Amino acid sequence: MVGRAGAVLAAGLLLAGCAAASARPRPIPLARAAAVARAFHARMTPEEVVRTGVMRRGPDGRWLACLTGANLNCGKADTSRVNRGASWWCRHHPDAPFVPLFASGHASIYAWACRGWRAVIARQVQRVDAQGYVAGAWRVIP
Repeated sequence: MVGRAGAVLAAGLLLAGCAAASARPRPIPLARAAAVARAFHARMTPEEVVRTGVMRRGPDGRWLACLTGANLNCGKADTSRVNRGASWWCRHHPDAPFVPLFASGHASIYAWACRGWRAVIARQVQRVDAQGYVAGAWRVIP
């Protein structure tokens, strides 16, 4: 059985030569991990970058990377105007001025509040890119 590091390295080797990579996030090749760490100003070794779940995608020929952790969402943005977690929170905390992220989810592009027992959008806090990801979570990798 191949461990996570081996699987990530194998996936990276298969994808590293792709000029037009899929827009779907993939494991980052170990050879590109140092560049990703620099792009995020992260003090991490390349092995730490790969191990912490860094992903990359290459839309329009550009290489983009996202470091998971610190509450960053590297998956698709949740643009739904209805949020089950926020609704649950508001049923238990009516008129709360905000809904915490652990209830609404880190993928939501909205900050939520409670109007009575109903969850309402307070404001949009994340911008979504053309492929549906949170734009601010991704960095171009040279």
